[in-house]
Amino acid sequence: MVASITKRDWEEFMAVGRVPLSVRELVLQSWQRSAGNGITGLKSAPKLGDSELMARRREARRLRHGARTALQKAGYLLNHTGNMLLLCNDRGVVLDVAGDEATQARGRENHLHVGGRWNESSIGTNAIGTAIHLRRPMQVSSVEHFCEEIHRWNCAATPITDPADGRLLGVVDISWPNDVEQMNAAALSATLALQIEADLGRNYAMEREKLVERLHMRRPRLGSDPVLVLDRAGRDVFATEDFRRLCDDNDALDSLRARIPDLMGRMPGDIAEALSGSLPGADLEVIAEGEDAVGVMLSLRRRRPVPVSHGADLDKIGSIGPVTFELCGRAQRLAGVHIPILIEGETGTGKTFLAQAIHRASPQAGGSFEMLDCSTLTAQALREDLARETRRSAMLEQLAESGGALCLDRPGATPPEAQKLLLSLLEQVSARARTGIKLLSLSSTPLYEAMQEGRFRGDLYYRLAGARLVIPPLRERRQEIVPSLNMIAARHARTTGGRELRFTSGALGVLAAYRWPGNLLEMSNMVAALDALSPSGLIDERNLPPEMLNQSANREDHTLRGSEKAEILEAVELSGGNLTEAARRLGIARSTLYLKLDSYGIARPRRS
Repeated sequence: MVASITKRDWEEFMAVGRVPLSVRELVLQSWQRSAGNGITGLKSAPKLGDSELMARRREARRLRHGARTALQKAGYLLNHTGNMLLLCNDRGVVLDVAGDEATQARGRENHLHVGGRWNESSIGTNAIGTAIHLRRPMQVSSVEHFCEEIHRWNCAATPITDPADGRLLGVVDISWPNDVEQMNAAALSATLALQIEADLGRNYAMEREKLVERLHMRRPRLGSDPVLVLDRAGRDVFATEDFRRLCDDNDALDSLRARIPDLMGRMPGDIAEALSGSLPGADLEVIAEGEDAVGVMLSLRRRRPVPVSHGADLDKIGSIGPVTFELCGRAQRLAGVHIPILIEGETGTGKTFLAQAIHRASPQAGGSFEMLDCSTLTAQALREDLARETRRSAMLEQLAESGGALCLDRPGATPPEAQKLLLSLLEQVSARARTGIKLLSLSSTPLYEAMQEGRFRGDLYYRLAGARLVIPPLRERRQEIVPSLNMIAARHARTTGGRELRFTSGALGVLAAYRWPGNLLEMSNMVAALDALSPSGLIDERNLPPEMLNQSANREDHTLRGSEKAEILEAVELSGGNLTEAARRLGIARSTLYLKLDSYGIARPRRS
């Protein structure tokens, strides 16, 4: 396409604002917008720094994945033709480039390359920025560009829209120098955009199928809870018939739906944090494939007793080994007295199982065992509980009437503004109790340290920690690894009604030497997987997961963990204790940093 104007036309517009008679209306309007933005004399587009470019590319990873095939094929076809292809995000930032290498080298002079920002407000009239502004295909030739240094280029760009919700994802652009003839750039750009949208559509359909698969995997855990699964566009993938009927706040649900598309480019943990509390009375889980979120699952909590395992018996648990025997002896004595118990231990050490065993050994064993997940509590919800207006308050009322055990899971995750209200609720329930309630609390991190650092109220801590039981991790009681394995295998066989696995001496040697970072939970998962995969039920070394076999890899992992811990400590120190800044330095989500701090036992800096 030949430019609609001459160099003189452009010069007269820039000098005195004279409008060329032959200028295209879309180009003139873009010139006027560019002049209004104060763009003058730029020789190249602004260029993003490395860290910001990495962030923009990560945000657009779904677009880049959907465009991968198109870029590979077109890049091969355009090589040695004088043309190059650019994939840009919805703000005109160039994410990827393919095609003629010599042309790419020339493009770097004007930052028409990875990292360049080509929206109209940055560099004036150009095919990428104008196509984004108009949300329609656009070709800009030579002197039609607003900045003189860009007159050496011709460009044809087509917007790429999201098949999930019609949102603008980015632009695919074909660019070539003035001394190269090109007659089909606009058609090629439009064809590539259609191909990318088709690939994105196929990926979107696959995501919805995966969401259904994930739902089926989680249904046994959810029981009869009303469930709603939403895709990345906030659209229904699956809903039980009673979800809409039992949902208390449809306005909140509609607001949550509307927020999902804007958040799906973030890390799953950040999405969960942003949406936390958006729908009162519901548990929210972000469904992800690796680090990429694909949807959200909501389940309305039905308040019902947690079934106590028949294997939760202190005498049986204590038979595993000397460390557990001493722990269960203390638990047995505490079960018979009216004192709250705090159970601490790493994830997977069996805190809930021990709590159930204490309940079975207590005078309140005839009552129900109720779990309260403190990470889901909000100040508003607790105020409603105190006013006896919710399903949870009805459950607590019944517990106070009939007796039983109230088990607080992760009390340290209670938001600071809600901790005083939680204390008031516990005092209210205790005052109404007729036959006494056994109060138990479970924590994967030391609550006393959280109290000392000001992250957990002292009065609430002492209300929960009348006595404290600490479950050591498996790696600190190696003589109990094999007995624990035998007990878990026997329990699995009873629960499933199937066979009990048998282990060769070689397999037991490997398992006894393994560090078990996931403790008993990891062991239970391994037993279930081996039972499903083994044809005979006899397990030797070859059947075990790879990480358990490679002891050198374990030692290397230990070294890597030490290096990672040092990097985290350095980032926290350099950021002055600001964890948001520390996470940015490390290139991870803030929620991921919290988990790593807890896993390494690093105390979180006190907020000023």
